[in-house]
Amino acid sequence: MSGSNWICGTEPPHRQGFYETEFNTGETEVTMYSVLGWMPPAHRGYVVRWRWLEPAVEQAEIERYLYYRREGRGHS
Repeated sequence: MSGSNWICGTEPPHRQGFYETEFNTGETEVTMYSVLGWMPPAHRGYVVRWRWLEPAVEQAEIERYLYYRREGRGHS
């Protein structure tokens, strides 16, 4: 993933997109930030910190997300 610094989870990103996030459960995964906030919602835990993805990695996540939307499947 990105070599950038982690940003505190209480500070939201300045744009919608996909980010590497760490939850209070200790799990780290790629998560979408949208107008609704962090997706998936808080049932996964709370975002402790996040960081930018490399542009190519984020683009791949966008394409995967759009594929699942077109196929009528949930985002996983």
